[in-house]
Amino acid sequence: MTDLSKQLAERANTINLNAGPSPLPDQALLTAAASLLSYHETPGMGVSEISHRSPAFDNIINQANKDLRQLMQIPDNYKVLWMQGGGLTQFATTVLNLVAWYRIKHQMQPDEEITAQYAVTGSWSKKAAEEAERLGVKVDKVVDGKNHGGGKFKGIPPTSEWNIAQLEEHSRVPAFAYYCDNETVDGVEFGGINDENAFPFHSFDPEIPVVCDMSSNFLSRPVDVSKYGIIYAGAQKNLGPAGVTLVIIREDLIVDLDAAVQYGGARVPSMLSYKNLADTNSMFNTPPTFTIYVCSLVLTSLLQSPPLPLTPSSAPPLTPLQEYAAQKSSMIYNELDTSNGFYQGTANKDSRSRMNVTFRIEGGEEIEKRFVKLAGEKGIKGVSGHRSVGGIRTSIYNAVTLENVKILVKFMQDFRAQEQQK
Repeated sequence: MTDLSKQLAERANTINLNAGPSPLPDQALLTAAASLLSYHETPGMGVSEISHRSPAFDNIINQANKDLRQLMQIPDNYKVLWMQGGGLTQFATTVLNLVAWYRIKHQMQPDEEITAQYAVTGSWSKKAAEEAERLGVKVDKVVDGKNHGGGKFKGIPPTSEWNIAQLEEHSRVPAFAYYCDNETVDGVEFGGINDENAFPFHSFDPEIPVVCDMSSNFLSRPVDVSKYGIIYAGAQKNLGPAGVTLVIIREDLIVDLDAAVQYGGARVPSMLSYKNLADTNSMFNTPPTFTIYVCSLVLTSLLQSPPLPLTPSSAPPLTPLQEYAAQKSSMIYNELDTSNGFYQGTANKDSRSRMNVTFRIEGGEEIEKRFVKLAGEKGIKGVSGHRSVGGIRTSIYNAVTLENVKILVKFMQDFRAQEQQK
């Protein structure tokens, strides 16, 4: 057996349910591997060896932008940026750029305070809110999921319970509103498995740009990009390898950060300026070229080989991914709900994530450790819960197949039967 044949066999016998970095389509990886030795546009040089200033890489990034725009139906007045630093860097970058935009727009006095609204529904939006406060923004938590979940992030309270301030006439609206669409740690998603509880845009002043962290459900369902000021996503879930963060930003929000200094804005590192990235087609510095290349292959595969046919053909391009995610996650949640309490989902049913199914097992940590160990022996990898909360987490991103999920559910049923016979 050749090395490649052996590797493909090992891959076929493994179900990768890691929360990120995560599995990618086989064909994209095979193409990327071959291109490391010699890329078809630059024979004799691998794709990771070519200049980011070369025509070959221009073609790669431009095709990636084109395919992403088609998949997400991105309006013309939005820019696509490829940045580094992951979601944690975007916690700060979104704040610094939008505070500058807001100060310029209102020609503010240097000592005037900036307010932003944060919907805190899980561990990552909590961290984002804390970073905004650290940078001097007054954070108005319009909802805090822990207050509604007995000290845990379990769901998204109804909008009627949100603290969305009614602003007096002539007062300034907050600079922006922020939320995380899918919380990987806590298994909570806006919209959820039944597409309910979507973010309540209608409850916010239309002047307020909405910022959304879509890192872990990016490209998993259609999105009306026009409702957002900024969408960002770390690549390492549904888009590509770790190392690049995709930012989609409305053009009017892109400003010269130095122009905000006279209005009280801070001096911001050049690499965190959306304008610098937008003006250079994401090549203000050397970008992570190979990561972007693999992302481009994944985007092409989503367009050319969606997991389900478009029904109807006029449906948005990401509709097959939405239907596929619903099929896969429903199978696992059905096992949780019919296990008579053996498996206990940690998220409220109306807020369950389609990407990260989190649950506990009756009997506590020892039986959960046994579950993880036996799953690994069966080739089912990456099912431990996040270190901050424990339990079990199965992450079923786009590249996880329906057959993979069927095998997982069968294992869960067999494990339950064995434990209950003891």
